[in-house]
Amino acid sequence: MESNPLLNRFLQAFPSQFLLRLAERQKALYQQSLALSFNESWSRTEGFSVLPANRRALWESEARKTAVECGLKTFDLAHAGDNCSFVIVKADSLLLTVHYVDGPNQLVREAESRKQHAGVNRWLGYYADERLLTAPIPKLDSKPIYLYLLHGARFPSTVNENLLIDETTCFLRVAIPANDTSKYLFNWSVQELLQSYSLAGENRNMSALVEDKAQPRKKSVVSGSTKTAAGKVG
Repeated sequence: MESNPLLNRFLQAFPSQFLLRLAERQKALYQQSLALSFNESWSRTEGFSVLPANRRALWESEARKTAVECGLKTFDLAHAGDNCSFVIVKADSLLLTVHYVDGPNQLVREAESRKQHAGVNRWLGYYADERLLTAPIPKLDSKPIYLYLLHGARFPSTVNENLLIDETTCFLRVAIPANDTSKYLFNWSVQELLQSYSLAGENRNMSALVEDKAQPRKKSVVSGSTKTAAGKVG
């Protein structure tokens, strides 16, 4: 996976455990949402109608809990129109929200609140499109960046009797939306990100193992004269 300043910024801000724990819990959260939706006396039709809300609530709760356990900050906000709430996870000045999508490249459904958040990404096009490099790239520093955590899988349908989730269809990704939310500037799989954490750790360990062979010449004072460690008297 090719490194870039935005990727490095994410790796430094979010601990790997945040992504790892959500990836490990993904299938269980999906199965729990199915169990909640179809554990009532209503028909399958009603079960599928409440499934998205149950799935969303479980993921919002899990993201909040996992973030707190990893030492990150969380904020509960309401969408414009107060139709529902959502959680923002903050690491350094990176802001992340969680979204279910039908495919790994599918855009998150438009919302006024998401457009307002994504407005901070207006300068990130320089990092995504080299054709824009007619001016110096803005320094990352502590500029805020808005990200999506995308998750999804092949869910049962009204014509499918099986209410189980095939784990091989699950995906989990981190995407940076353009400032108008019309496209993704970057879209990384969590597997790629976890590998990048591992490589970054290996590089740090290798740097620590490299010894500096150049030793300074020590001096000691002998009977008023200066004697070097090599035994020469100056």
